Amino acid sequence: MGNLFLHLGNDNYVNLDTVKLITSANAEKVRKYRTDRKIDKNSDAFFNGSSDKETRSMILFRDGSICTSSVSAKSLQDRANKLVMESKKGQRKVEDIFE
Repeated sequence: MGNLFLHLGNDNYVNLDTVKLITSANAEKVRKYRTDRKIDKNSDAFFNGSSDKETRSMILFRDGSICTSSVSAKSLQDRANKLVMESKKGQRKVEDIFE
């Protein structure tokens, strides 16, 4: 796919090639996922991209690390699809990525 960066909200971006799964989540679901996989909230395998806002989605990366976002999973999916479609058309601009 190339270097397509998905905007997760709160000035956080991830390389779309590293994303394995985007799912709806709340703080409790994320806490349970972290506990089940023994991922400490202060470890390098976890990034709180929600900041002080409500957690609405969780992103699982190919390396097993996770990130939370205050943006809904549906919105992240729509953004990812738009990036991929525009890159296939060759119409992707830097401004579009960082909107």
